[in-house]
Amino acid sequence: MKKKIIETPTLANPYAPYSPGVKVGEVGSFIFIAGVVPNDVDGSIVCKGDIRGQMQQVLKNLRVTLEAAGATFDNVIKLNTYVVADFMKEYIRNKVDFDYLQSFPTPIDTLIGVACLANEDQLIEVEALAVIE
Repeated sequence: MKKKIIETPTLANPYAPYSPGVKVGEVGSFIFIAGVVPNDVDGSIVCKGDIRGQMQQVLKNLRVTLEAAGATFDNVIKLNTYVVADFMKEYIRNKVDFDYLQSFPTPIDTLIGVACLANEDQLIEVEALAVIE
């Protein structure tokens, strides 16, 4: 089975040398996307202290990675969402309002509360699995 690293030249990779994702196969491809963080093009965490703003940035970054693999949000079948525990209730309260939920079929999602993430200003990180038929 063919494996291809997903290149996202318009996104900063805050945790180099790791890849943002891997596409496996041609037809019926699986796309495994590493934890997407709320960083801007320069690699700086955006919207410090704002879970909603950070989730919106994560989704923008996720869209870029999906598009680089030839996919869209419609292809996403699974998310793992990691949220700093102090922001869990606020995340759950706002989740239904996220615009992206209206734009594609909602995938299965595992929500995990964590003590901290790799950057102290980071409140959320999302992994994704997508399939291209």
